[in-house]
Amino acid sequence: MGIFLSFLPWIVFWTLSGRNNYQIATLAATVVVLFLNVRNIKNRNIKILDLGTLIFFIVLTAISFLSKVVWVDRYSTPLSDTAMFIIAAISLAVRKPFTIQYAYEQVDPKFWNTPKFYSTNRTITTVWCIAFAINAILAYLYVDNPYMLDWVINILVLVAAIKFTAWYPDFVKAKGQQTGENPE
Repeated sequence: MGIFLSFLPWIVFWTLSGRNNYQIATLAATVVVLFLNVRNIKNRNIKILDLGTLIFFIVLTAISFLSKVVWVDRYSTPLSDTAMFIIAAISLAVRKPFTIQYAYEQVDPKFWNTPKFYSTNRTITTVWCIAFAINAILAYLYVDNPYMLDWVINILVLVAAIKFTAWYPDFVKAKGQQTGENPE
């Protein structure tokens, strides 16, 4: 499953969440992540981002339906941004950058165990981690005073991370070719 599909539950959640819609948003995101990963769960081959997403939305859905906690609605967006940051940070801490699992789908297996392949994915995951942290901070700052600027900045931060993810592997390859190193 490509990285876009791994972000789909988050997109569904952000699209549906809003005042008094958080239960529907969390349930829909949980259903989407389960639907997209049913085979991976059965085969015990779920990606780090998908596993973290599944855990987050199951917990948030349970909290939203089993309690009358008002803060869930108010903080659901900052919590989701923080969860994405934590997932990326944990993947870096355990030395399994979450982007590497998607890179396996695009890069020749002969390069998978090279230091350059790992460091490229560590760098890309670090950029995502920073993007998620920025969006989490912004989301917490704007809990009481939401502005359109908040959404614009969040989207620009994510677009920058997407652009970097697309650009950086080619940059590393080109740099390696200039120095005569292995291109991957």
